[in-house]
Order: sequence, then C-alpha cells, then structure tokens
Amino acid sequence: MSNSVPQAGWNLLEHQPHWTSVPQALWRSIFLFNVYRLILGGLLVALAGYFSSALSEIPRHQTVFLYTSLIYLVLALVAFATIKLRFPRFNWQLSILVGTDIVCVTILSHVSGGMQGSMGLLLFVSLAAAGMVSRGKITLFFAALASIATLLQHTYEILTQDAAATQYLQTGMLSATYFVIAWLAHVLSKYAVASEKLAARRGVDLANMAEANRLVIQDMPDGVLVVDELGII
Repeated sequence: MSNSVPQAGWNLLEHQPHWTSVPQALWRSIFLFNVYRLILGGLLVALAGYFSSALSEIPRHQTVFLYTSLIYLVLALVAFATIKLRFPRFNWQLSILVGTDIVCVTILSHVSGGMQGSMGLLLFVSLAAAGMVSRGKITLFFAALASIATLLQHTYEILTQDAAATQYLQTGMLSATYFVIAWLAHVLSKYAVASEKLAARRGVDLANMAEANRLVIQDMPDGVLVVDELGII
C-alpha cells in the first residue's frame, strides 16, 4: 500500500500539486514571462524618469508612478531567484506574478489618467501569458481579478476626481476583453496539452513497434522477403 498522503490545497491551484510534477518546459515559460516583466519594468522606470510631466500634471502622481515602477522592477528581479529555486510551487509563483501585474498596472493606470491613459492594456499580455503557462481555468480567475481592479479604480476616480460615469461602458468593454483573452489562452493551452499527449503516445507506440520488429527478426532463422502478387521483390 502506498504511504503517500494527498496534498490539500487551494482548488484553483490543483493542476500542478507539487513543483516536482511540473514539466521543465513550464518553468522555462514562466522564466520567459518574467523576462518580459523585467523589460516592462525597466521601460516604465525610464518612462517615469524622462517623461514624468507627460504622464500626469500632478507631481504626487508622478512620484507614485515612479515608485510603483521601481517596485515592479525590483519584484521582477526577485522573481528570478524564486523561479530558480522553484519555491513556492509553480502555480503559486504564477499567481504572485500575475497578481503583482494587476496591482501595479491598476495603480499606474490610476495615476496616468485612468481609462484615458490606456495603461490597462498592459494586462492583455499578462493574462495571455498566464493562460498559456498555467494551462488551467485559473486564468479566468486572473481575468476576474483584473476586471474587479479596473472597475474599482474607475469607481474611485468618479468619487474623488469627478471622472465621467459614461466611461463605465469603456471600462466594461475592457473587462470583457480580459475574459476573452483569458478564455482564448485557456483554449489554446488545452490544445497544446492535447497535442503533447498525442505526440508522447505516438512516440511510445513507435518505440514498441520497433522493439517488436527487432525481437521478431532476431528470433527468425531465415530472412524476410517482401514481394508483390507477381513475385516481384
């Protein structure tokens, strides 16, 4: 009888119960995703440093933009260490990365003009990458978090900055797009997993067939000659 004990955990993160069961290709994918995050963080810091006046006319917002970009860049650097150590577990790491993107992008969007700044479009890449890497419905959970953050941000702007309530339509469309991208990424990841499993099964079948042929030929006292109905080789 096996003495292994099932690991209890958050049901949204159950697709890879332990980091040792995660293929190397997925760790490489999350590494490349973090490379993108590092490049994005560097660009945001450069943008805050050289074009701060164009981001917002309010000095306090310029400072928040710079500090948020710096924090995002530092967290992306720290993530390389955790990915290398493979701790915490794979899906927890992915959740932390995407959650950081949602929080930081929401703050940057708020201090750079809200919906007019179009900063929320940066989450498209994060959600698409998360869907391809996670290969699970957790991507829809990320899309829900991004949508809630966007709606709360616009509501706060209406209450504190007299933003136009009519922009709720634009906010809703952006939130719906989050779900569309997350769902498409989830569907594509399912096809990728199915293709990988099919290729693995065919590889095993070919290996078994080759081994069977080798054993048959090895045990035959005579050779094998293939001819057609006319006796032609």
